[in-house]
Amino acid sequence: NTETIGGETTLDGSNPTAVSTGLSTITGVTLTLEGSSTPGVGTSILTYAVSGGTLSIYAWKVTSSSDTTLVASTGTEDVSYTVVGY
Repeated sequence: NTETIGGETTLDGSNPTAVSTGLSTITGVTLTLEGSSTPGVGTSILTYAVSGGTLSIYAWKVTSSSDTTLVASTGTEDVSYTVVGY
């Protein structure tokens, strides 16, 4: 049976931030940065990897306001997630 879980976590600055979901297998993920302000040169993009039931959230930011090359973020923003799996 497929389950859908959701929650919030705070990025821990280590990139990735691990979230234990309690699921055995993850089949889908949605991530959203929380907040109403523009990210400026802070975390602006989120990606993920999975290993079993663990979700690893990767945070990315631009290098500077004049260089849009993405680099790993050490930010501590709040993230909402929805995970589907079994």
